[in-house]
Amino acid sequence: MSKTTERLIRVEAAVRPDWIDFNGHMRDAYFMLVVSWANDALMEASGLGPAYLSRTGCTLYNLENHVRFLKEAHEGDALRVEMRVLDCDAKRVHLFAEVSRPADGATLALNEAVLLHVSQRGERVRAAEMPGETRAWLEAAKAEAARMAAPAMRAGPIGLVRR
Repeated sequence: MSKTTERLIRVEAAVRPDWIDFNGHMRDAYFMLVVSWANDALMEASGLGPAYLSRTGCTLYNLENHVRFLKEAHEGDALRVEMRVLDCDAKRVHLFAEVSRPADGATLALNEAVLLHVSQRGERVRAAEMPGETRAWLEAAKAEAARMAAPAMRAGPIGLVRR
């Protein structure tokens, strides 16, 4: 279902019958599901997958999400999510994802999110710095994304605030 090329994350899926609402198109929640699968693929590729969580008690939590719906998807449509790293720091990563329909090249939705690296150990969840090798992977992914054409559209005002 997913494929990682260099540091661009790509996930593919087909719209299932149970994803269709009474309007005859894919429910909005399922756009977020396929983007969430891309998040999982990025976490695995960057070293923050399930084994990392089991070993360290740390993972990424979604802090903020902006989604922009552009076109409908229908039952049986093939979908592709391409995700790139726009920015990162020691504890956060800013992601951009485009959901498209490969059959006609249509962009169906855009998603931007900020995820926070957290430790789930202890009495409460708290922000924690990412390991150096993950940070290096994310920085390389950010550099690769910077060499690509900038997204033609964005999902909304979102980003990392540095103080």
